[in-house]
Amino acid sequence: MPSTSGRRARKRPTRRTRRAAPAPVAAGDGHRLWMLDIPYGVRPSGAVYDRARKAWVHAGPTLPDWLRPFASTPYSRLRWLEDDANGAAGPGLPDIAAKSPRGVQLEGAKLITDAARAGARGFLLTDDAGNGKTITAWLAAREIADDRAFGDGSVLILVDRPSAITIPHWRSTIAAVGDGGHRILISSPDQLPNLLSGNGRPGFGRWSVIIADEAHLYRHVDTRRVQVFQRIARFTAEHDQAPFVIYASATPGQFPAELTYLAPLLAQLHHEPTAAWLPLGPRLAAAGLPIEPRFGRWTWNDRAEADPKAQAAATGQLRRWLTDAAPPLTAHRAAAWGPAPLDVAEVELTYQQHIAYDTEWAQFSADLQAAGSRPAARGRVAAGRAAVLRFRQKASLLRIDATVDWAAAQIDTGHQVAISCEFVGAAAEPIAASLDRKGIPVARIYGGRSNDRPAETERMRFQTGQAAAVVFTPTTSLSLHANEHLADGTFATAAPRVGIMHNVRYSGIAGRQVIGRIHRDHQVARWLLAYASGTVEAGIAQVMMERFAATADLAGADSAALRQVAALLGTDWLPDESLLTAE
Repeated sequence: MPSTSGRRARKRPTRRTRRAAPAPVAAGDGHRLWMLDIPYGVRPSGAVYDRARKAWVHAGPTLPDWLRPFASTPYSRLRWLEDDANGAAGPGLPDIAAKSPRGVQLEGAKLITDAARAGARGFLLTDDAGNGKTITAWLAAREIADDRAFGDGSVLILVDRPSAITIPHWRSTIAAVGDGGHRILISSPDQLPNLLSGNGRPGFGRWSVIIADEAHLYRHVDTRRVQVFQRIARFTAEHDQAPFVIYASATPGQFPAELTYLAPLLAQLHHEPTAAWLPLGPRLAAAGLPIEPRFGRWTWNDRAEADPKAQAAATGQLRRWLTDAAPPLTAHRAAAWGPAPLDVAEVELTYQQHIAYDTEWAQFSADLQAAGSRPAARGRVAAGRAAVLRFRQKASLLRIDATVDWAAAQIDTGHQVAISCEFVGAAAEPIAASLDRKGIPVARIYGGRSNDRPAETERMRFQTGQAAAVVFTPTTSLSLHANEHLADGTFATAAPRVGIMHNVRYSGIAGRQVIGRIHRDHQVARWLLAYASGTVEAGIAQVMMERFAATADLAGADSAALRQVAALLGTDWLPDESLLTAE
């Protein structure tokens, strides 16, 4: 018998057995299957995990009191699953005070509906913040869902974060004007992947209408959010085999090539398949817009970069494709109450503060100049931008007292104050803590160690006057204006609002959206744009205002006043402009 020493015995391959798919939990006669939204780590009595549906459930005739905090909510993904499992709709919303649409909302809804009935696959709504785009879009979606031969009459609504505020806002708005008997699902961008089936295709049936609220969220094609959105909206489908999409945003973009989410609509206008317009930049360049690829993204060419009129003309050409369609495929209605009054607040640092800031800045500039003698590399730019972020945070911290003192003075004159921050540790938390020390009640709408109350609870504290100030980080889908018509039929306080943008933004979209949190719905609110003189914030303030004007051009709004403010902020001290041009 031959020896097997020195040789490893070959193992016979084992046969894998496929596990049977788990059986879904059954409710039983006279019982309902209740889907539960249970936080991680919580295991309440009476809840079991349904492996087939990947959800916590309770089977019973009613939902026990201790499980009611976890009950599915109307128009949610869990409620959709629950209704399918039971073959009957679950409990609806409590009574909501009815709202009567305003004339501008009815007119806007008709424009959108006319476009859908003409066979278009979408519509861009760019009304100023506060004009009531939520009700306008829903009125149109409700009617279009009744008309559409494509889909099953269901409506998908995609909202911005924080979902703890935006989803309840949409639910109450729909309840206030009527859901028309349609199946509705409201989802945040983070929940989008849950709407795909196991093979990566759209799940939950065939949407007749999709509302993409804050549509600018879907402009960066390299993000997972946008890739999933394009699948759900069936970008590559034939034009008559796709849901009708209502794109709603007061700030649709900062640059024509960013409007990637409009590729299907632009392709349809030019009688071409969507694939011919993806990616969007080359197609716009071929159409004559003065843009070119640079450092991995599309931007203005050298001629247009030096000529704001050329930029406005190119943006106007893109908008004319939509406005000249019959019927038109976009609408912008300026706020009847006018633009928000903007004041620029250049905060002068003390001698000691400048010493602390300038010492570090001098070393940073020297490092950049030394790096500039070597071949340019992405690493240098990335390191420089990281340093700029640190200096933004440092300047932010140095201005805490100035912001708090200004807010206290405004409150003394009868105002309620909204303080917008980009940073939590370097702005929101210390500002809120300082207001607390002054005895000023403050609402907190941001994440962080000092805030564990729900965002909607904090919003209502400010809106009902329990808090004289609110410190917040969200930029969109947040109503903080005076006299807001609340879900219970009452109104927010009539105290005039004023705002201070403690942290100026790179993004014109974010900046304009922040202003619309209190300057909306016929409530005029003044804003102070604050930055520290002689710091990196001065350059960013200028970038933001220039992008304010660009977003206004794309929306179809008047940008002249914004460009005047941008000109007042001119600065030439920056060591490397590329560090201030990325959003």
